[in-house]
Amino acid sequence: MYCLLHNYREASRLGIPIICVPISPDNQLWIALQTAFPSLFKRLPFNAFAPTRHCRLGWEFRDRYKTHERLGDAWVAVTPWRNWIYIAQAEAAAEIYARNRDFAQGADWQRQRKLTATPFNEQKSPLVWSEALRQANDMLHSWLSHGPDGTTATSEDVRTLALDVLAFAGFQKSYPWQSQQTMKERTASTYRDSLAIILQNVLIILVLPARLFSMPFVPKQWQQVGWALRAFKKYMLDQIDDEKRSISDGEAGSKTLVSNLVRAVENQQSTVAGPGSQALKPLSVDEILGNIFVFNFAGHDTTAITFATAIYSLVAYPEVQDWISKEINFYLPDDDSSTWQYEKTFPKLQRCLAVLLETVRLYNPLLNVPKYTATHPQTLRVNDRTLRIPPDTIVAPHMNALHTHPRYWGDDSLQWRPSRWIISSTPPSSSSTPPNARTPTTPTQNPAQTLPSERLLAPRKGTYIPWSDGVQNCPGKKFAQVEWVAAVARLCRRHRAVPVLLPEERRMKEKGMGGEGKGRERVRACVEDTGMRLLLQMERPEGVRVRWVER
Repeated sequence: MYCLLHNYREASRLGIPIICVPISPDNQLWIALQTAFPSLFKRLPFNAFAPTRHCRLGWEFRDRYKTHERLGDAWVAVTPWRNWIYIAQAEAAAEIYARNRDFAQGADWQRQRKLTATPFNEQKSPLVWSEALRQANDMLHSWLSHGPDGTTATSEDVRTLALDVLAFAGFQKSYPWQSQQTMKERTASTYRDSLAIILQNVLIILVLPARLFSMPFVPKQWQQVGWALRAFKKYMLDQIDDEKRSISDGEAGSKTLVSNLVRAVENQQSTVAGPGSQALKPLSVDEILGNIFVFNFAGHDTTAITFATAIYSLVAYPEVQDWISKEINFYLPDDDSSTWQYEKTFPKLQRCLAVLLETVRLYNPLLNVPKYTATHPQTLRVNDRTLRIPPDTIVAPHMNALHTHPRYWGDDSLQWRPSRWIISSTPPSSSSTPPNARTPTTPTQNPAQTLPSERLLAPRKGTYIPWSDGVQNCPGKKFAQVEWVAAVARLCRRHRAVPVLLPEERRMKEKGMGGEGKGRERVRACVEDTGMRLLLQMERPEGVRVRWVER
């Protein structure tokens, strides 16, 4: 109680609205309990009043911009641990990301970021492109084989695609695409198997000590997790040793993620961090392993979740499928995907990329990328007020509010509409239109007339931050974009996805009463039924059957 009162006094000096929250959003036990028992916490009255509403895991997704609409562009959540300031004003959010030394995760984080950014570069993009095309082609053939019954494993199968692309581009391990059902029926034995098991059980791995998984009395599933942890670590250590040996022998690297990371560290050992400072301390073996795990978890799970949400959204909006298919066929008349060159093709498929951009605008697996004032006070200008922020305060550009505020995205800001990202050379009809809503093109226009002049919307600075922003933005951003565009181009060029109708919906269709529309509404409801585990994701995607048919 004393800590809460102390933090309240600190917050009152800011001069912005205050909400008292009984539990800090980053309380690890609270996060673990809600993640482990989601159905239980769903039944609790979190929406009864503000203090409980803002301590529920994932409240930001449900709230969107509503609290800011009520309280203003800046407000502070007072918790027993520390205060959280939420910002939903574009210029202030952009300033937070620009001042990375004032609002950052600490000196050690900055050191690791500098040493680990090199492995993600444009040289990886052609590899990502070609492997995503191959995997998507195999996945499409598997989906087509299900016939009119469709599949309930869309989300799981997309996870396999993301894992296989990561294994190839990051570790030069190529695997034939296999459905999740096939993978479950065989014995785990490969690097991909160990990584898949780790990613599927990441919560218990983070909560429980690693040695527990090797005990003979634990469940068989946990023993399998123990095998995966040992196998994956051994594989990574062997790669690190091989790479260091290659460096000492003067040989070229293998160009894997491990190779690039080890060589980046070696190259940076004598790099000076700044005037009067010492050379950056190289990463230890444990730090390299930790970063590899983070790259795998963040790069795989966020990508797989987003791709699944995007595909279900396409199923719910067939007109958007038609819209991107016109672009794909316009620029790729040859159905042989082996002729689709990354350098010539990727920049042209802007509508395909717009689907991904719109999906992460509304359904980003990460709800926030908070910043921190550490040991020094900071000032921040929000509209006509200057906030004097004390040390040890979280400052969070409120991603969900910035991504959905009608001030920036128009009256349909909560609607999934990828065409908002495509603009032509025609100027906007009204200067009063919100800056990110000025899009004169529509999905029904003739592509031959519009495609040559189309370009992607450049959102107002600070209003779109799904991959963070500034020098600290996500290093895997281009990786994910290339992977998605390649996959969706292969899937939607000659095929389309439709929901398998329930018996009642089929009867409605036979009577001309809009059964297909009911089916699409059910898919939209599935997409909106989104909850927070470790990341924001659909709760029950397996509840919708999807079938793929030729156009």
